[in-house]
Amino acid sequence: MPRPKRATLKSIAADLGITHTSVSNAYNNPAKVSKDLRDRIFAHARHVHYEGPNPAARSLRTGQCGAIGVLFNDQLSYAFTDPHDIAFLRGISSVCEEEGANIVLIPLKDRHPERLDTLTAIVDGYILNAPYKSNPTIRKALARGLPTVVVDFDAPGLPSVRTNDRAMMRQVVSHLIDHGHRRIAIVTFPWTEDHGEIYALDRDFSDENYVVHERILGCRDAFDDAGIARHGILVCETRNSEEGGADAVDRLLQRQRDLTAIVCFSDRLAHGVMTACEALGRPVPGRMSVTGYDGIDPPGRVADGPRLTTVRQNAFEKGRKAAERLLCDTDGGAAPIGIEAEFVIGDSSAAAWEGTCA
Repeated sequence: MPRPKRATLKSIAADLGITHTSVSNAYNNPAKVSKDLRDRIFAHARHVHYEGPNPAARSLRTGQCGAIGVLFNDQLSYAFTDPHDIAFLRGISSVCEEEGANIVLIPLKDRHPERLDTLTAIVDGYILNAPYKSNPTIRKALARGLPTVVVDFDAPGLPSVRTNDRAMMRQVVSHLIDHGHRRIAIVTFPWTEDHGEIYALDRDFSDENYVVHERILGCRDAFDDAGIARHGILVCETRNSEEGGADAVDRLLQRQRDLTAIVCFSDRLAHGVMTACEALGRPVPGRMSVTGYDGIDPPGRVADGPRLTTVRQNAFEKGRKAAERLLCDTDGGAAPIGIEAEFVIGDSSAAAWEGTCA
């Protein structure tokens, strides 16, 4: 028994006595076809079990994949566990849903880096989320010349979405200084990939990671304003997690036992720092003041713990603005889009403790 012929755009056009272009436009350019005609085409397509144009064939014909690549600094699972990144991706996906685009997540920490070339080849454009400038995958992505929007990243000639990191960190540190703190340390994710050092704030910093660079500059501004020497302020690099924050406390206290405040570059780091301080008999904020950055509660936060003093940034809006700029506002040039963050004073910062350390 011969197999029935599969319906195609041409066969539907012939059945309805209309042009192939009209049927194609109903699927690919619906604004060019009247509603009545679209309804006729779709009704007949359902009748003959036609599911729509083949996406692979459309990609070959148009040279477009219908997807954008989102590159970020960690492993794939991080995008589904970090509250900031979850909100950021929700912002991107809200625009993609409206525009009919898909998302390809491209983690820069991958056990099989050879697969990243394949991932970067199946997208029509990129959103780069706070990556390290010299990462090979970032360089390859930029070299392709596809439409690209960078977030918390400095790439001349490309549109960018940025938070006012420097001003916010200046405000955070000034808040602690105003409360009498002078023995302050900083906990950050690494300013270059795979680093994990402790050093003084007077060290030369590269701009390899835009976020770390801007926040360090903001801290320096505040200490310089107060006449506090940079060489007396320790900076500890660690992985951006609660465990990383807890580990940083042990490392810092080995170097400086009399710390009274710790400035963290993320809320996840801050909650790890607070947990470790409590365990070491340095309650927050009585013995140690702690600040964060993001304004999003990490998973596993103790509900009755101190409300964190932090910077609240709108990660959802950052993602949405980046996707709108990439998919909708293609003629917007390279002008940066600013997302203003907000300093929020919680219960985790107070007057500096004046006792002695054991």
